[in-house]
Amino acid sequence: MPELPEVELARRDLYRWTVTGESLSFTTVDAKTVRGKLSTNPKDALIDGVSRLSEDVNGCRAVNVLRAGKRLGWQFDGPVSLLVHLGMSGKWVSRDTSELSHVRVRVQVGTSTLSFIDPRRFGCLVPVPTAALGEWLNRGLGPDALEHPMDGPSLSRACNSRGAIKTVLLDQKRLAGVGNIQAAEALWRAGVRPGRAASSLTEFEWAALAAAIPEQLRWTLDVEKDGEVVYVSEWGSRNPFAVYGQEGEPCPRCTAPISRAVHSGRSSFWCPDCQG
Repeated sequence: MPELPEVELARRDLYRWTVTGESLSFTTVDAKTVRGKLSTNPKDALIDGVSRLSEDVNGCRAVNVLRAGKRLGWQFDGPVSLLVHLGMSGKWVSRDTSELSHVRVRVQVGTSTLSFIDPRRFGCLVPVPTAALGEWLNRGLGPDALEHPMDGPSLSRACNSRGAIKTVLLDQKRLAGVGNIQAAEALWRAGVRPGRAASSLTEFEWAALAAAIPEQLRWTLDVEKDGEVVYVSEWGSRNPFAVYGQEGEPCPRCTAPISRAVHSGRSSFWCPDCQG
């Protein structure tokens, strides 16, 4: 599933591919990808979504691509811009369309064709007024985990809860951009067990976790920066992470076998020795 690093890489790609001074031409392959709000449900599709892109966005030029947490704001020089959410499997690619499946939207930029591919159909494009793009982009989100990292006391206040710290970190209203993988890896870096009640963390542990979160995000960005984003769940992908998806494998730090449990319906991975 796309988390902050993958969405940031998508932002950089869209900026590089589209903020060129050339006009954009959209072709909607799957009308249910154009929705009236940020939603993972195709049933929230705009009735006139295809015509909205055709009439309001075609012919515009991209002037910027913004990011807040896991959301993108594609800013155009016309009255309408787009919120973009990658959902669980969405990505933007720039390659031969004949070799692609699950294409939902195509964008022509000069002689280049970009495609939004999304096998699970949770991703969406949402037309919004350009003047309100920033407000829509940040609505309901806490501070961006990479652009506005918190210190220990701030993170402690934002995550004040008796719930499991792993689950609390996934609440985008508290901290935007951290998902299941990044939470697991940051907690491993900080030496904190994912099932611990957030309220039980010490001042030292909050400081360690606050430092680990942006450190982990930057590390992932560096690992994934070359080429097309490939999700860990994709066939043929490699898993570069220390604990996520590594149940039974030796911990890179102490060699103890990695454990797995489920918290709030999501798999958690940790080292029982390092994160005891």
